[in-house]
Amino acid sequence: MITLLLIRHGETDANVERRYIGHTDAPLNANGHRQAKELKAALAEHAICAIYHSPFQRTRDTAAQLGAVLQADPRLSELHFGDWEAHTYEEIAERDLLFAWYDDPWNIAPPNGETLCQLDERLTAWLTDIIARHDGQTIAVVSHGGPLRWLLAKYEHRDTAQFHSLRLPPGGFAILTLCEGDLR
Repeated sequence: MITLLLIRHGETDANVERRYIGHTDAPLNANGHRQAKELKAALAEHAICAIYHSPFQRTRDTAAQLGAVLQADPRLSELHFGDWEAHTYEEIAERDLLFAWYDDPWNIAPPNGETLCQLDERLTAWLTDIIARHDGQTIAVVSHGGPLRWLLAKYEHRDTAQFHSLRLPPGGFAILTLCEGDLR
């Protein structure tokens, strides 16, 4: 069994502007830095044994508030939005593919981007490694809205169709407990 503290990075200007930032390395804004500092107090009751984060600055800066030993893992990166990177929902909504992607994100990707099937494959590989390495421990996972929503939809709600309806705000967190058998 493993307890995952699923933490979304603090706010960025791109979040405020409602941009799909995916693999764009957007830094935290002033509010995001404040949110990151507040996470330390909010999570103080948890005995965190390891801190994993995606390789982007916004997750690294958020994770740095929780402890000194950080481990970057590209498998925790946000869903790759391809040609939609740095565009707002409104800009993308003008394109027919957005609605097709919302209807079937498992099989349809943004142009030059990634499907939820691909996201699932890399997150499942990461989880398999982590559960074997940290059995019985609590770890912090500082990532992005997409991967965290996917983990919650798949493993907490047991309904991946909830992916688009779940929300974890910047600087927010959720707690997920998993056993190795949950990955089957």
